[in-house]
Amino acid sequence: MKKIATTAFTVMLLTGLAASLYADCSCELVKKENGWCKECKVGYVASIKVPSEALFEALDAHGHDIDPKRLRCDSCKKALETDGFCDRCRMGFVKKQAYLSRLTYYVARGEVRDTSKITCTTCRKNAESHGWCESCKVGRIGNFALENKADLKEAQKAFKILERAIRTLGRCETCAVATFTGGRCRLCKLTYRDGKPVTAKPKR
Repeated sequence: MKKIATTAFTVMLLTGLAASLYADCSCELVKKENGWCKECKVGYVASIKVPSEALFEALDAHGHDIDPKRLRCDSCKKALETDGFCDRCRMGFVKKQAYLSRLTYYVARGEVRDTSKITCTTCRKNAESHGWCESCKVGRIGNFALENKADLKEAQKAFKILERAIRTLGRCETCAVATFTGGRCRLCKLTYRDGKPVTAKPKR
């Protein structure tokens, strides 16, 4: 009887310890908000896990208020009025807010949806990865949904670049950021475009 009581106490102690360890975890919440969990040190964009704060900050997943009068680019002015994207400035607009990459622009054009409520077999399969459901007229990338097929195609390209950036984290975090932003890694002396290096690979 004493042994059973001791075992029960141990289980309660370990359960309580586990609960306290994860008490501040906000992953389930930030998955819905494209946010960062401080406790787990991981961010999410459309349910894709981003295990680097530097890369997550570079994603800049939320829109920015702008003063239309300060826009000098004609393409940006048009994009602002049409919820479009300016290729020249690499900036898109949704509901009068600016998004600084194609990825965040398409995330803003779609919405996060609860995958547990999906009843369609095709949509459920697409939510495990990505794809378009012709019956429901909706595309999915994880828990992220778009109702325009052309938008989904472009969003898939943007998410593939993010996936390349995440895979690059194991080698160099600065390269991972440059992979996503189309910039240059000052450490490896590599320049990236469309998620791929356009200079020689680092000797490592």
